[in-house]
Amino acid sequence: MDPFGQPIQTLVLSLPLVKDLVTDLRQDYIFDAFTITINDAFVTAYTEFLGAIESEAYLRVLVVQNKFLSLFPETIVVVPTLGEAEDLIEMERIESDLG
Repeated sequence: MDPFGQPIQTLVLSLPLVKDLVTDLRQDYIFDAFTITINDAFVTAYTEFLGAIESEAYLRVLVVQNKFLSLFPETIVVVPTLGEAEDLIEMERIESDLG
């Protein structure tokens, strides 16, 4: 099956973060952390996780409350709603198909 035709996987994150971040490296993911109070430790753990699984072919989108968006570096894809995360992945898939 074409990996870009797969459904978008959504994982609801909890603390501690590490136990939730087991993923298939050949899949787009939405990580839903909307109910978590984000702190520096979370940002560091999430950034390190992304660095360890870096993949240009697949997207990882983090969903957090608006008040936490500015805590993340610009290199991290982070949005305030699940709908926006889904739209972003769909747009990336379309762009990829168009070449």
